[in-house]
Amino acid sequence: MPIPYKIIRESDPGRRAVTLLLNGKFGADALADLERNIFAARQAQQEVYLDLSEVTLIDRKSARFFADQRVRDVKLVNCPSYLQHWIMRGA
Repeated sequence: MPIPYKIIRESDPGRRAVTLLLNGKFGADALADLERNIFAARQAQQEVYLDLSEVTLIDRKSARFFADQRVRDVKLVNCPSYLQHWIMRGA
């Protein structure tokens, strides 16, 4: 059964940035959708921010994915400390 999640895209044309508000539980099944959103923003030459304030759970693969995104200049914002711990371990 897929893990429930939601990605809400908020653009800020003045800053040439996009914030992807993530909501719910993020598992491996959500990563392809998230990658498509990041790729689209990069194609539009936008900075990418991932707002993790509404993420309730991540699996190991997602933790590694988020850690990798930080290296790729994607900014993680509003990351709860319990998630930050797992993301740092995923790096």
